[in-house]
Amino acid sequence: MNNLREKALIVETKDEFAKVVIIRTSACDNCSTCSLGSKKKPHYVWAKNSLNAKVGQTVEIELEEAALLSATFIIYIIPLLAFLVGIFFGFKVVGEKSELIILFTGIVAMIISFLGIHLFNNMVAEKSNRYKSSIVRVCE
Repeated sequence: MNNLREKALIVETKDEFAKVVIIRTSACDNCSTCSLGSKKKPHYVWAKNSLNAKVGQTVEIELEEAALLSATFIIYIIPLLAFLVGIFFGFKVVGEKSELIILFTGIVAMIISFLGIHLFNNMVAEKSNRYKSSIVRVCE
């Protein structure tokens, strides 16, 4: 698997991590894969700084493709599945009597999945280095 690499500028360091701002390229303007293309706002991330890069240095950061795909699944597919399960549950409970109640159960299930993802992020993902970028090269 390939890893996702981007150039970034270090704006802050803390312990073994560095806060970096992703450097936009001209290709970002025509891409909608991430928020860099659609918005002109800077995009900040925390990256593991095993190279001890300093504030002001340009670096290359990397995120494993498997972690990106896993995060994408968690963020998009799980809420969609929860919505569909909620609709199915609502249909089983009320039948075809009220489509509004069926829709409501789907939305409630999706909201519950978002809350679960938020808890997962706070309790597991933030403490794990799996979903964090790493500085792999200091650019001179």
